[in-house]
Amino acid sequence: MGQMVIIIDDNEDIANITCELLNTMGYNATSALSGEEGIAKAKAQKPGVILCDIGMPGMNGYDVAKYIRQDDELKDVYLIAISGYSGPRDIKLSIEAGFDKHLIKPLNLDTLKMILDGIFVSP
Repeated sequence: MGQMVIIIDDNEDIANITCELLNTMGYNATSALSGEEGIAKAKAQKPGVILCDIGMPGMNGYDVAKYIRQDDELKDVYLIAISGYSGPRDIKLSIEAGFDKHLIKPLNLDTLKMILDGIFVSP
């Protein structure tokens, strides 16, 4: 797994801006605008990390996480939920669906960089 990050968010502006920022930080980031597109990209590109919005039409973030955790090729990807939902119940639902971490929108880039650096730097 390289330093590939996929951002899945149905808000095209958020997806593109997050992608650009991660690329300027030295990661190899790409975006997808739906759960289905994100899973297809993940299967093709084998990312180390997926940032996934929760509230999306069609396949929502919980569905994406559950799918990835059951897929033999993708089950070890580090999954980060990105959401405007920030209550304890929302975070619990994210973890139960298979996310490793739950970040609240708007994203704090310093926090995100710290998490990504921790994932991508070998122990």
